Amino acid sequence: MFYFGTNTKQQLNQELHEEVVEIASLLAKSNKDAQLFVLPTMPLIVPLKKMSFGTGLWVGPQQISASNENTTGEISASLIKEIDADLVMVGHAERRALGENEKELADQIKNCQENDLKIIYCMGEKEKDVSKKNRKEVFLKQLKVLKDLQVSWALIGYEPVWSIGVNGTPASSSYIEESFQIIKEVLKELGLDTKNHPLCYGGSVNVENAKEIASLDLCDGIFVGRSAWSKDGFRNVFEKSFAGYKSKQDSNH
Repeated sequence: MFYFGTNTKQQLNQELHEEVVEIASLLAKSNKDAQLFVLPTMPLIVPLKKMSFGTGLWVGPQQISASNENTTGEISASLIKEIDADLVMVGHAERRALGENEKELADQIKNCQENDLKIIYCMGEKEKDVSKKNRKEVFLKQLKVLKDLQVSWALIGYEPVWSIGVNGTPASSSYIEESFQIIKEVLKELGLDTKNHPLCYGGSVNVENAKEIASLDLCDGIFVGRSAWSKDGFRNVFEKSFAGYKSKQDSNH
């Protein structure tokens, strides 16, 4: 299965969100060996979920509350489940930068588990680091929560922090593949089944580099930012990356 999706930002308007979900729904319906997802800004989840009904597209929030209190301004996992969301993003680099710590991330995951919500767990090193040993330490610290909570299935969104955002620089294919190898190693050491933790890459993915990244041996999916925030953008990056993914399948037969 090939995973492909995007999370939007708070300033993207409703019309563009609808455009993206319209094309994502069409692609989800016509590509059965790809699982597509869109993680929109919170107020639009209900209408976008309705738009995608019956297509297989996953729609869900970019975060949920770590708390089970009745706190003003927070969004509970149980409410997210009630509105039929499919996938919750946990631990995005921007959320971590705003102060979400390991304990809060663990509480968010716990709340997802209790409400039977799938997660995409974001992780990645802050600075570019050629040392495998250093990267392994960072990844171990970030992935340990999945073992502690015995998370049986999660999409892993590997996003090197230095590579995301407007000023991000794309990581080279060899660097990404090396990071994926380290992540797989860490998952195995933690006793987690790597088959149930597919690896998606995110970080300055665009129509030029998507095919090459998706064709990497250990890449199970692509997690795109601003390149996918239009109908054509979403379609073009999906088609390139899916072609890259399928080129692996063909060479394995």
